[in-house]
This record gives sequence, structure tokens and C-alpha cells, in this order.
Amino acid sequence: MITNVVIRESEVLRRVGLSSSTIRRLEAEGKFPKRMKMSHRAVGWWRHEIEEWLKSGGERWGK
Repeated sequence: MITNVVIRESEVLRRVGLSSSTIRRLEAEGKFPKRMKMSHRAVGWWRHEIEEWLKSGGERWGK
């Protein structure tokens, strides 16, 4: 079951162990789930997408 839970950038960084600049690069390459804008200063990701990315070993997200 997929639940619609959004996690913030600090939690994503903690879970995946990558820097924010690396995550941005991987997003641009289509190898990391895309962030969503929550407000003018806040972004987040769907928790289930981050968990799926981790389970896949971080390989080829969305391809």
C-alpha cells in the first residue's frame, strides 16, 4: 500500500546519505525522484519514491 507522505530535504539527505548537490545532479539526469515545491522555501519528496529508489540500489530511476 502506498501512502501519500511527503518528507522534507533534511530527512531525504539523512536517508540516502548524499549531498544536496548530488541529489540535484541525479534529479537532472533522471536518476533520482523529482522534488516537489511545497512553498516558496520548502521542497519535499514522496516517501514511497525515496524508499523505492533506495530498494533499487539507486539505479536508473524513471528509466
